[in-house]
Order: sequence, then structure tokens, then C-alpha cells
Amino acid sequence: MAKRSGMPQLLPPGYQTTGEPFTGNYEIMWSIYIRCNNLRKLREVHIPALEALIGQPHGGKGWTIEKEEDSDPNLQRIVALQQLGGPYTDQFLLDFMKTLYRLAPFWSIQARLDPSHPHGAYVMARFSRDAPGSEAPAVVDALVELEANFTDAMGGESGRYLGSGQRIS
Repeated sequence: MAKRSGMPQLLPPGYQTTGEPFTGNYEIMWSIYIRCNNLRKLREVHIPALEALIGQPHGGKGWTIEKEEDSDPNLQRIVALQQLGGPYTDQFLLDFMKTLYRLAPFWSIQARLDPSHPHGAYVMARFSRDAPGSEAPAVVDALVELEANFTDAMGGESGRYLGSGQRIS
């Protein structure tokens, strides 16, 4: 994906913009690192505690667990893609912000809240802490993006993939 200047938003390779406002569907990409060295504990303790705070952004499909090469064995990365139907509305942003702040009290946020932009509205939120404590979920780092669903806009010709090559749906 090519980087767009001015905002950290990544666009799919080959995405052609017409200059018209983006009117397609939106999505929220969740990428969360949890301090846990045991997959069973991740599934039985940390993920249920996380979902008690933010719900199931994956829509019941479950979190994708990615094991990254050369990563800290005490960190587990989970990702989910939340589909939002229809063109951008301010309710997307309100629900997004409420969910973020149920997870943590402080976030670094960058945003383009212009739904008439050819790449749509875009919000990137980042949270990190060194010591999550012993209480579940032990979230160390989270990157959450609300953005236009370019996969749908390109007729399914593009998509989101993890570093391992695994497709997120």
C-alpha cells in the first residue's frame, strides 16, 4: 500500500481516485498487542476481558492471532476488521471514540474528518504503555484506524494482509 502525504493513511496499490467524495462503506482495523506468553491464557482470559470492554469488533468471527517473527515471546498480536455499512456519518466517529475510551483513558489521535475528501474520513488512534499491570486485558499497544473500505471500492481486488501474509476479513 502506498503512503498518502499529509496523513498516515495507507491506500491500496492501484487505487484510482476520481477526485469525487468517497461514498462507499467504512471499516475499523484493530491491531492490539497483549502481554501474555500463553495462547490458552490469551484466549480464555485476555480476549474475554478485552471484549467485555470493547465488544466484538470482529462481528463474531473471532480475533486473528498473528505470531510475528523475531517478536517478544511475551507479546501476542490480535487483529480484527470491523465492517461499517454505508457512507461516513458522525455516528461512526462517536461510537469509535466511545469504544476507544472504554479501553484506555488516553490516546494519540490524528484525523481527517472531511467525508467529502476523495479518500474519505480517516481517524488513526494509538495507545501504548510500558507496564500494563497484572489485570486482564494486559494491553501494551493498540493501533486502531477508522477509514474508507477500499477493498469494497475496488470490487474486492485488494484487501488487508498481515505481515505473515494472512488475509484479514
